[in-house]
Parts: sequence; C-alpha cells; structure tokens
Amino acid sequence: MATCSCAIVYEPVAVHFKSLLASGAANPASVKYLSDNIIDWDFKKEVEAGKKVVLTCGGRVKNTMQQSDALTGGTLKLTFCCEDPEIEHVVAGSIGMVTYDSSSPPCAIGYNMPTPTEQTSAVDYECWVYCKVVSGSSVTGYKEFHFYDCKPSYFEEGGGQEEYPTITVDINCVDNPNYSPAKGVATKIKIAAIPTV
Repeated sequence: MATCSCAIVYEPVAVHFKSLLASGAANPASVKYLSDNIIDWDFKKEVEAGKKVVLTCGGRVKNTMQQSDALTGGTLKLTFCCEDPEIEHVVAGSIGMVTYDSSSPPCAIGYNMPTPTEQTSAVDYECWVYCKVVSGSSVTGYKEFHFYDCKPSYFEEGGGQEEYPTITVDINCVDNPNYSPAKGVATKIKIAAIPTV
C-alpha cells in the first residue's frame, strides 16, 4: 500500500463578498467585491448536540435514543494586511459611507461607520474564501469555501506600535433557506482556478 503525504496546507489568496437581498436571496444586481489582501482565515463550526432520550422501566434502562448532532452555523474569522473601505461597507451590511479621493477613477480612502438608525437597514451577504492547496512546495489545486449567509459585522483594527498592523473581522455564518436553491452554512469544492469576478 502506498504511503500518502498529508502535509497539505490551504493558503488563502483571495476573498470575495456580495450582498444579498433583504429577503436573504442572492442579489443578481449586487457588485462582487474582491480582495487579495487576505493573510489568514479560520472557520469555527457551531454544532448543536443531538438530544439524548433514555427510556427506563422498573428502574432499568430499556432503550437509549440519540439524535444526530446538527451544524447550526459558525464563525468565520478573516485577517487582512490592509484596510479596504469598500469591503468594510459590504461586511457591515452595505450601510455606512465609503469616502473616495478625487483621482480618476476614484480610490476608496475611508469608511464612515453606520449610525444606529442605518444599522436597522443592514443586509446580509455571501462570502467566498479561495485558497491554494499546497503540498510540500507544489500547488496542487485550489479550494473554494462558500458561506451563503453572513451576518453584518465590523472590522477590528489594531493600534500601538505594530510594525505591520492588520485588521480582522469575526463573521457569524448561518444556513440560508431563502437562497435558490436553499443552502446550508457552507460548501467547499475543488476548483481549477480562482475566478476574477
């Protein structure tokens, strides 16, 4: 029997975001924002333990029933090497305001966080994380991780004396029954290349 190497790394190379309709359905008119500034990612699943029922009779256990555990959501943590105001806007729920400079075409230079009133009109979004599959020193393919319903979140920014400051965001992901067709929390598939849009 051949010995297979398990030294495989998923190296993040791009992340895409697209806002959903207020209903949670995919928004065909939404612009897909992409960034290659991602330097790390992590997804922590939230699993609800299945209910356990023990049937006793005459003080003796007659039967034990255990329901299956259920994946109810998870937290997607993304780390970027620099800020991107347009992505901050989408991740916040397509609310707040992006500030642009006067160049042509204009460049996003800032993001004004939303007011409490604006937060009531936030919409969810979908997110794709793209990774290189690296085995040893060779790229053997690419993986797409697609999260179908991400809740509005806000980036955390470091301060102090960091030589290379990074920004991070923790995103709550859930299943999306309004997507067409209905989707679970996430999918992961192998792809030949990372899409540009």
